[in-house]
Amino acid sequence: MVMMMSFDGIFLHKLIQELDILKTGRISKVMESGDTDFILTIRANHQNYNLMISLSCDFARIHITNKAYDSPTNPKSLTMFLRKHMEGFFIEDLYQYKNDRIVIFKLAGYNEMRDFTHKYLICEIMGRYSNLILTDEAYRILEVLKHTGITEFGRTMLPNAIYQFPEGSKLNPYALSLKELEDLKIESPRQLCNTLEGVSMALADFAYTKEQAISHFYELLQLEASPSSFTTASGKKDFYYIPLTQLDNEAHSSLSELLDEYYFQADNQSKIKSKTNDLVSFIQRQIHKNEKKIKKLKTEAIEASHAEEYKIKGDLLLGYSNLKAKESKVSVFNYYSNQEEVIDLDIKYDIITNSQRYYKKYQKMKTAIHYIEEQLKLAESEIEYFEMLLAQLKCASINDAIEIKQELIENRYLLDAPLKSKKKAKPNYLTYIVEDTLIYVGKNNLQNEYLTHKLAKSTDYWFHVQNASGSHVIVSTNELTENLCRTAAMLAANYSSLNESSSIPVDYTQVRNIKKIPGKRNCFVTYTKQKTIYIDIDKKILEGLKVKK
Repeated sequence: MVMMMSFDGIFLHKLIQELDILKTGRISKVMESGDTDFILTIRANHQNYNLMISLSCDFARIHITNKAYDSPTNPKSLTMFLRKHMEGFFIEDLYQYKNDRIVIFKLAGYNEMRDFTHKYLICEIMGRYSNLILTDEAYRILEVLKHTGITEFGRTMLPNAIYQFPEGSKLNPYALSLKELEDLKIESPRQLCNTLEGVSMALADFAYTKEQAISHFYELLQLEASPSSFTTASGKKDFYYIPLTQLDNEAHSSLSELLDEYYFQADNQSKIKSKTNDLVSFIQRQIHKNEKKIKKLKTEAIEASHAEEYKIKGDLLLGYSNLKAKESKVSVFNYYSNQEEVIDLDIKYDIITNSQRYYKKYQKMKTAIHYIEEQLKLAESEIEYFEMLLAQLKCASINDAIEIKQELIENRYLLDAPLKSKKKAKPNYLTYIVEDTLIYVGKNNLQNEYLTHKLAKSTDYWFHVQNASGSHVIVSTNELTENLCRTAAMLAANYSSLNESSSIPVDYTQVRNIKKIPGKRNCFVTYTKQKTIYIDIDKKILEGLKVKK
C-alpha cells in the first residue's frame, strides 16, 4: 500500500500555493476516473489545466495532472450532478482549512434560474475518511460522494444537512511564532504530531535530527517546496515537499508532477483491480484448472493406449474351449507373443460373454483415445487463450480491462449480465501519429480483432511479436519507412508478453496476408510473406510519441 503519511497538512499548505494559478479559472468539464476520482478541466490564464481530485482510501490526493486517465462512457449520477452545478462556474478562491487536509474551492457563477450565486466544493483528503462535498453559499450540502450519516466527528454527511468542518484541539503551526512554538515545551516527535495540526511523523522525526528541534521545525515550515521522492531507511518509497533523506533521492519540478509520477501507476492498477473484481486471480485459476485437466487426461491416455491388449484377450478367449465352471481366470497360449498368458474372467459369465466384454472394453478405449485427444487440444487452447489475457492485463487501462471482462462474460466464463447498449461502443484502442501516418495498437482481443479484420485495409502493414501473445499493431500505409517500421515494432514489443526482454523478434506483413484460424477464436491468426525485425524497447521514444485523442 502507498504511504499516506507524506500527504500531511504541511505538504498540502505548500501544494495550495502551487495551485494558486487556478484562481479565477473557469471549470469547463467534470469527468470521473474510477469510483472515487474526479478530474476537473479548468481554463485559467489562457491555458487548460486538469485537476485530479482523488478520494480513494489508499491514494487520496489533489494535484494538477498531465497523465491520461480513463473515464467511463456511462458516468455515475454524482458526476452528472457535479456537471450540472459546477461546469461554467469560476474559481473565485481556493484555500486550505486551517492546516488540515481540507481544500475549499469557492465557486461563483449563474444557476439554472440565471441568478448569480456562490457554491463551495470541499475536498477532504483524509485517507479512508476522504470525501467530496458540494454545498451552497450557506454551506447546506447539495450532494456528497460518501453518504455516511453521522460521522466519527459528529458531523452529518447527507444532502440538505449543514456542512461542519471537523474540529480538534491541535494548533495550526502556521499561526504560531517561533517563541510560541518553543513555549509549548514539545519534547518528542510524537508530542509534536499530537500538538500541532497537519504534521506527519516523517516530518517530526526529521525535525528532531537536530538538537534545536523546534527551531529546526520552524525553519522547515518556511522553506520553499523542493519536491522529492526517495527511499526511506526501511526501504519503502516515499515523498515530501523537501527531501527527508539523501537515500535514492529524486527531485521533481513541482509537487503536482511529484504526485502524478508517484501515484499514477499504482492508482491505475488499483482501479483496474476494483473494476474487474480481480480478473488476474480468476484467469490464473482457469489456467491452473486446465493444467490439472491436462495432467488427468494424459494419465487416461496412457491407460487407453492399452486398448489393443483387450482385443487380444477377446480373441484368445474365443479360441479357448476348456472352461470349467466358475473359473476366475484361465491360462491360454498367446500366439501373438508365443507364450502362456493368464486372463481374468468374471465367474458370472460363460467364455463367449467374457470374450465379448473384453471386445467392449477395447471399443470403449478406442473411442476414449479420440475423445482424450480432442479434450487435450481444447485444454491447451484454453491455457493459450488465458495466458494471452494475462499478458494483456499487464498493460491494460481501466477501459481495456473492462473490455476483457466483457469478453469473458460473452464467452460465458463469467456469469455477470453483459452490458446492454443500444449502440455498440468502438473498442478503446490506441492511435499514434508518426510521420503523418496513423499507427493503431490493440491491447486486448476485442481491439485486435477490430483493428485487423475491420479497420485495416488490405495494403496496411500488420506487426506482432513472434511466437508470443501481444498486440496487433496496424500501420495505415502501403509504404513503410525505416522509422515507421521501427516505431510500430517497438509498440508491438512493448504491448506484449516479451516486453521485459531485449532484441525482441517482431514479424510484420501486409494485412492481406493475415488469415483467421478455422475453429479458433478470431484473436488467433496465421500469416505469410512476413519479415522479422529485432527491436529493443526505448521508453523515452514511446513516451514522446504523439497520441491522437
